[in-house]
Amino acid sequence: MNPGQSFKDPRGGARDAPPGATADAGGRLRQPDVRSEAGFTAAVRQALRDFHRPDILRRNPLLVSRLVTAALRREPTVPPTHALRAMLREHCERLGENSRSERYKQVLVLTYLAPLRSQQAAAEALHLSWSTYRRRLAEATRMLAASLWEAETSASPPHGAPSPAPEGSTTGSAAPAGRRAWIAAMTVLAFLFLLGGGGLLLRASRARKSAGVAAPQASTVAVLPFLDLDHVLAMRYLSDGMTDELITRLGRIPALRVVAPTSSFSLRGKPMDARQAGRLLGVASIVEGSVHRIGPLLHIDVMLVDAADGYERWTDEFTVDAGDVSGAEDMIVRGIADQLHVAPPPDFGWNRTGAGINPQARDFYLAGLEYLNSRDPGDILQAIAYLHKATQADESYAPAWANLAMAYAVIRSYQAGARPDTYYQDAFAAARKAIALDPALPRAYEVLGLLDDQHWDWRDAGQNYRRALQLDPSDATAHQWYAIHLWFMERMQAALLEMRIARRLDPLSPIINADLGRALCYAGDLRASLAQYRATAAIAPDFALTYAFMGEADLALGDPRAALAAVHHADRLWGRTPQYALAEIGASEALLGHKGGARRALGALEQRASRRYVSGVLVAWLDWSLGQKTRTIDALRRAVRDHDFLMMFVFGPLGTGVRADPQFAAIRSLMNLPAASARLR
Repeated sequence: MNPGQSFKDPRGGARDAPPGATADAGGRLRQPDVRSEAGFTAAVRQALRDFHRPDILRRNPLLVSRLVTAALRREPTVPPTHALRAMLREHCERLGENSRSERYKQVLVLTYLAPLRSQQAAAEALHLSWSTYRRRLAEATRMLAASLWEAETSASPPHGAPSPAPEGSTTGSAAPAGRRAWIAAMTVLAFLFLLGGGGLLLRASRARKSAGVAAPQASTVAVLPFLDLDHVLAMRYLSDGMTDELITRLGRIPALRVVAPTSSFSLRGKPMDARQAGRLLGVASIVEGSVHRIGPLLHIDVMLVDAADGYERWTDEFTVDAGDVSGAEDMIVRGIADQLHVAPPPDFGWNRTGAGINPQARDFYLAGLEYLNSRDPGDILQAIAYLHKATQADESYAPAWANLAMAYAVIRSYQAGARPDTYYQDAFAAARKAIALDPALPRAYEVLGLLDDQHWDWRDAGQNYRRALQLDPSDATAHQWYAIHLWFMERMQAALLEMRIARRLDPLSPIINADLGRALCYAGDLRASLAQYRATAAIAPDFALTYAFMGEADLALGDPRAALAAVHHADRLWGRTPQYALAEIGASEALLGHKGGARRALGALEQRASRRYVSGVLVAWLDWSLGQKTRTIDALRRAVRDHDFLMMFVFGPLGTGVRADPQFAAIRSLMNLPAASARLR
């Protein structure tokens, strides 16, 4: 075979033949002979390219090398592909033992061992031009192969094996023995802490410490975004959809606590290993995997990693029809549950989310789910469109109905100018349809809980939240929304507990971190609230709502200047002045004695009300700041009739005076709240 000639890859398509490879008369690739340096080097290059493909790696000729054979004698229970991967990791780590060759280790890690989405992305992460990156990668691969060949020719041959025919120097030290090699291999990605993941890790660690988050327990797990080995952005919904499905299914096992998608997906592309991810997310175990399309089939590799030491506890691979991966998802969940010694409940519903589903409907569903998880306003509208297509393609697809209900339930939060009930009927109908098709879907119940809260139906709301959490104890959003429900009940300490649970389950979510600050504020711990807001800003410095909430705590502490500074910072991040910010600016000005500033803010809100919906709660806030008590109650009555969920603000510390006013009894009655509600601690 001539250099540069192509051969048929078992995964489909053509690949360049590695140096040292030959072909038989039928054009099939004959593997390189690892007894020669050229063949050994070619096999190393193959192994690097197939590092995350155990199905192909198991055919690599390095598996019969002296190094791998010796490793298997020391660790006979280790799969051969694991031994080969550990050997590659170990020698890659050796490249970084001196500062001059550290850069070569970096390029190998980001290209092969912990690959970013593309080689272009790896070059950008290393701040290299494309040509420099390619030269460095070629040199790094040559250096790694030379290091391995030196160790290979120095190792004792396996019993009955022929001696290798070295081509060059045979001097060098023997390969290290025992578990020390495995432990060293697990440290290969530590340098990545300095490339971007480290800053996030430090910020999140400080945030976890300030929030009093407990050390990870054995029953905590995170599913990291599965790698799309095809690197086709338009097809990423397949790998993302599988990640989300596994999070959902594992979360329904009562003995597990599973990190929410918001936090898991925030680590996409972050250069960090399982141990760093485990510390960042506060979990004991990490699930990683990859998805590769082979014609009509999907090849799935999955592993469960101990976050404490980076060891793989379990690994498996599956090849399934691309239109129905639910069987593979079931087997993955069973494998993880077995390894973690937890049992799914009797009514777990194996194959519920995919069995018998129209393949086109599932594709639409997974695409919709990817858009929904981004929580961007435009993306949520795209999610609604795709989820509608999923239900049209298969009307019996219950998860599509449940997530359609969720999309309708949250879109209003991103459209301040729309009336509160704009999507109520759509969300309610989709949630009820989902439950009619599958009474054990937790997402549908949490949506119904939110809709009940927004219509002041407290009894049904509480029941729906508790049912959702019974079905999925790891649903961070259900805990978050249930905490807000408890604010209205004036059970502030119970609400704080629920929000802390939500924070443990979704430690990198900006809104949940910010809402934990608000829960502390509403529970009366204003200093802790401000500390939590600062921790949130460290994790997500561009999340404007954090600073707006911070201003609320500053006002409760009687510090309007700090409140103004916070809300103006939020304003700069928003790039505009939304209703909430305008009201907070006016209230701060009033507390400073600048009544004119408060009146201007109120006038601006009233002017906006002529063109779009303006919350009566915000108008009432400014009216109260200006001493207009009757106007305040009138504005709140309108907000209650509109089902304006900003009424939660009235139950915080800045609403204490309003709640004490005798006229507020009428508001309680309109909201179906008791006339005299004792504040439970």
